Parts: sequence; structure tokens; C-alpha cells
Amino acid sequence: MGRIVLAIAAGLATTAAAAAIRGGPAAGPDRPACASRVVSLSPHATQGLFALGAGASVVGVDDFSSEPPEAHGLPHLGAYIDPDLEGLVALGPDLVVLAATQGALAERLELLELSTLVVPDTRLDDVFVSLEALGTAVCRPERAVELVGRLRDELAGVASRGGRPVRAVLVVDRPAGELRQFYVAGPENFLGDLLVAAGAENVFADAPNPFPQVSLEPIVAADPDLVLELVPGADAATAAERVEAWRTVAPGLRAVRHGAVAALTERWLPIPGPWVGRGAARLAALVAAARVVAEAEP
Repeated sequence: MGRIVLAIAAGLATTAAAAAIRGGPAAGPDRPACASRVVSLSPHATQGLFALGAGASVVGVDDFSSEPPEAHGLPHLGAYIDPDLEGLVALGPDLVVLAATQGALAERLELLELSTLVVPDTRLDDVFVSLEALGTAVCRPERAVELVGRLRDELAGVASRGGRPVRAVLVVDRPAGELRQFYVAGPENFLGDLLVAAGAENVFADAPNPFPQVSLEPIVAADPDLVLELVPGADAATAAERVEAWRTVAPGLRAVRHGAVAALTERWLPIPGPWVGRGAARLAALVAAARVVAEAEP
């Protein structure tokens, strides 16, 4: 699962394109103004469509679209970048939704005279852009405005800004059982934005790229107050092993001494979709707990 998260994260690091419908026939007898048969080839778009109440219009998804549960029974069309095009065409979609990182795939679909909607997925603000674009495509603009407003309110109120700053590391991927070859959230990406929205200071905010690979030494040198690891879909035993590895290998780390190491198993958390407020709240609770312990230290 970690490598899947990393693959998605690598995609998030690229420059996002503005949301736009491309290719295919114009609205009319061959393509209705409101998309009613939608294939979603990006997890954030799948989540967004269901959150807008357009789940009944979704006829197929990519293999990474594991949320919401209603998506499980839909035809799954393969990999994020190279889906089953024959199966996709057979579904007869009037719109295919893609992430901004799937530009080459959009061009292939346009050659098949399929309309595509490319929605961004790089930064936290892209969540709002994507939801509004999806709302327009499925004729639910009012619902999109309402949802975006609620999410903005949730993010604005989720983090306690007072007290001692909490310096945090968010690990996107590392080899199981080993504290090495870390990929961490750096600057200019959704996960780094989410960490800041939760009230933390990102230790790697000044890294040269959005998802730098680092060894254990820079993490030890930074001595963060909080260490978070993404392990979406992991069971409780695996999550516990992730935390225990820090206690065994780096017992002197501030976060380890304070019991402020957490494995995040939620599948939806690393996806820049409509559950972003819930994700920020999850991180904010961990940030607040780490702050309490840090402030109690002599």
C-alpha cells in the first residue's frame, strides 16, 4: 500500500492544470449538457462525485478509487495511468474525469472522441476547484458551492493556533520494518498543506521538491515533536509495528519520548477530496496532543 501512496503522491507533485472539459462532441444530441454516465479515473474525483450526490451517474472507476464504499461495486478499469481503454469505451461514458497528472491519457481519450474533464489535485485549494468543476459537469453547482463553503469553514476552525509550535514530519512511504529511505511531505503539495492546516510546522517545508527522499539522520537532526506515517488500509498490527520501529531504532527522538508517533491507516486521508476537513481534524487532534506533551516538558 505504501508504494501506491507514493505513486499518487508523485503525481500530486506535478503542476496542476485548470479544470476544463476537453475533446468529444459538444453538448447536444450526442452529449447531454449534464453528464449522466461518468467514468472517474482519479480517486479524488470519485470521492467528489459521490459527495455531490452524483454517485448514480458514475459507471466506472480506477483501481485506486476505494472510497466511498459505494464505489466498490462499480467496474474497476485498472491502473491510475494506464487503464483498460477497451473496457472504458464499452461503458459508453459521456464524460471521463481525470487528474491533472493524466494529461497524456486525456489526449488518448480525445482520439477516441471521448469528452474528458481534467481536475487539479496538487494543492489543498485544488480540492475546491475540482469540486466546483465536477458540480458544473453533473449539473449540481449549488451543491458544489455548499460543499466547498462547508469544507472551508471546517478547515478554518480545525486547528488551535495558540501555544507552542509543533514541528512535524509526515512520512509518505518507507520500507516496512526499516527506518530508511523515507519519502516525506515537503513544500507545495496537498499533504504538506494539510499538515499546516492542522496547525503543525512542517520540518521539511524548505525541501527542494514536494516529496524529498531522506535518510533517518535529517529527521533525527530536526528532532520533531510529532512523527506521522501514512499507511492507508493497514491493519492494527501493521500500524503498531510502524510505531514500534521508531521506539526501537530512535528512542531518543523527541516525538518517540513523548509518545507522539502515529500511523495513519485511513484510506481516504491522503486523497485531496471532499473529506479534507475530516483529514485536517484527524491531524489536528494529533498536533494538539503533541503540543500538550511538549509544553509539559521542563
